[in-house]
Amino acid sequence: MTGVSRRAFLATGSSGLAVPLFAGRAHAADFDVVVVGAGAAGISATREMRRAGLTVALVEAGSRVGGRVHTDMETFGVPYDIGAHWLHNRQSNPFVDYGAANGFTVYEAPSEGILYVGDRPATDTEYRAYDKAIRKANKAMARAGRKGLDVSPASVMPDLGDWALTANQHLGAYEIAKDFNHFSCLDWYSGGDGTDYYCRQGFGQLFAHSARGVAADLNVSVERIKWGGQGVEVDTDNGTLRARAVVVTVSTGVLASGDIRFDPPLPERKQEAIDLLTMGHYLHIALQISDNFFGVGEDGFFAFKVTDHSDGAPKGFGALVDASGTGITYCDLGGEFARQMSQAGGAVLYDYVVGELKKAFGSRVESAITADSSFDWTSNPLTYGAYASAEPGGAWSREDLRRQVADRLWFAGEALSVDDWSTVAGAHKSGALAAQGVVRVLAR
Repeated sequence: MTGVSRRAFLATGSSGLAVPLFAGRAHAADFDVVVVGAGAAGISATREMRRAGLTVALVEAGSRVGGRVHTDMETFGVPYDIGAHWLHNRQSNPFVDYGAANGFTVYEAPSEGILYVGDRPATDTEYRAYDKAIRKANKAMARAGRKGLDVSPASVMPDLGDWALTANQHLGAYEIAKDFNHFSCLDWYSGGDGTDYYCRQGFGQLFAHSARGVAADLNVSVERIKWGGQGVEVDTDNGTLRARAVVVTVSTGVLASGDIRFDPPLPERKQEAIDLLTMGHYLHIALQISDNFFGVGEDGFFAFKVTDHSDGAPKGFGALVDASGTGITYCDLGGEFARQMSQAGGAVLYDYVVGELKKAFGSRVESAITADSSFDWTSNPLTYGAYASAEPGGAWSREDLRRQVADRLWFAGEALSVDDWSTVAGAHKSGALAAQGVVRVLAR
């Protein structure tokens, strides 16, 4: 199927080593660098700087490392990625080769998919109409991006007829985690693309393996970063860390929330960049299904024609069926509709997803579901969203936020990747790039 075999959902990690970073430290600069956040960016930044001989304190507010890439082995008894599942852009993704070299089963994502219209598979005529709408939408966004137009897809979108909501849901909400009116064509055009892969043991387990040996202090929340003096002071709920520099790798959702205070406040241009590089919304609903009624095989896609909206936001979802042969189907909502549903609660969410599946496949759906789970990245206080993209008019924000401040303050994360934004690999590379900048400055 055109348009539903590419998912850009960014996301989360696994357990790490904990060391007592605060014990016995009382000097003016206890460390060379403090890294805030032990997701993919924080892990790679810490590793690179320690290799360069710097002393680095890595602190993480959560109970594990990895952030938005994490494999849950308990809920279903099989690998269940609650966040990142796709290893995007194989050609530039270091985790594919790492997994293959370390005993993980990594394989190219199949492209099989099926589109339903109401209670039946789409006809050949409907597939052609859908494909035409997707091509027209992609062409309009790409044309605007090539011209350097920092505008929303909604503002340049041609008439897509009765497939308009479906295209918005598939190319916007499902892929970008935002609807067509909430991201920039120019920013979207800057993103890389390539072949997607999966890991049969779960991307989170692969990432956790790659993060072994990078010691972190867990369950430590940063409350204030004081950066106006000669060095930095990082106030946490477990004391203060002093260093020559700090690398902040938390999501732009956390930066925008004000949960971490900067003293003095960040430069106005930097704060504006944070406000424009907003988090998209994603709801991850997993169903363990004993009878695959979808009509596609392992790692196939199910999508349906979207005919309803909520204040313009398409009401729909896409599904990855029998992920890696586990029997789990991931049903994912994105964009404004996902934000609305996150406020409604888990029971309402389950009823909606199952209700839509029953419209397509009838009453056998409920009897085939043996277990279910959901994860809401929008309400998670460690992220406040799924992954970041620039609002219309904000395509400049990624580059601006990457720039260091006063030789003391760096930012990194999936939002700041040069071209692999919204991916784990992009976060990894962003952390390494920030680390290289820190090493250069501190070596002066």
